[in-house]
Amino acid sequence: MENVIILTRCVKIFIVASLVSLFIYNLYILRGSFVILFGYLSSMPGDVTYVKFVGLAYWAGYVSLTARFICLVLALTAVFMLWIKGWSFMRVKKLVFAALFLEGMYFVGLIPSLWFLFRSGTIAFVPSLGYGYLLQIIFTVPFLWALSYQVMKYQTSSQKPILLKFGALAFLGYTTALVANEVSRWATMISLESLKFIVGIRAVGFFNALAFMPFAIVFAVAGAYRLFQEKELSAMRWFGASLIVVGLNYTIYFGYVYFVHALNTLPLVDIWTVPLLGLGIMLILNARKKQG
Repeated sequence: MENVIILTRCVKIFIVASLVSLFIYNLYILRGSFVILFGYLSSMPGDVTYVKFVGLAYWAGYVSLTARFICLVLALTAVFMLWIKGWSFMRVKKLVFAALFLEGMYFVGLIPSLWFLFRSGTIAFVPSLGYGYLLQIIFTVPFLWALSYQVMKYQTSSQKPILLKFGALAFLGYTTALVANEVSRWATMISLESLKFIVGIRAVGFFNALAFMPFAIVFAVAGAYRLFQEKELSAMRWFGASLIVVGLNYTIYFGYVYFVHALNTLPLVDIWTVPLLGLGIMLILNARKKQG
């Protein structure tokens, strides 16, 4: 096996930045769900109509957003205990287990939306988005829960290789889910407005998502393969490249929505992933520094 990876301070900073970014993103959307909930409970006509129309998908989404909120609180707490307080992994593994399990629950909450999006003959019929949700569920829930199980049963350092392998699979699955979400949303826009939609600055966003984003999966596969070969430094470089693709994609997307005056659409996509660009760069530099 290659030398054991030791994360630099810069890598840790960007890991925290990515978690905080997701926390803020999730909190913003959860706040919107609370506003609708209060409106529904107060019998506000618009909110009552919306909740009744969306049905179970709304309630499941509300629960899943709450689960992700708790997940991120636990994840940030675990990071604080590990890197600031100097606790061992054994002391925080229950927090990590719960965070991973709850993140899986977030994606389980997408299941009712499948029925909602696949209902033909209604204005909610958006199969391309439904397929994107389905892929997100398939590629996250099993791997996140399998990883959480491995975390919970972790006892000695001899179990580290198997834990890393499950972590690699979870990384690959999560990356695939991010790509599926991005591609499905562009496919939805095309299905609603035809290929004439892809003109000017919109073409940059389109080709960025469909031609560039899939490389995140390719690099994640390469990273997982190298980790299964117990080549940790090489795996770190490939995982870093995968994160760079994802972060760069959404950095470009942010520029795209700015130029088309559609900043209000940012909560609909995984804009929280922008800090992953810095994390990916730091991982590659970390690997090179260790190798040197």
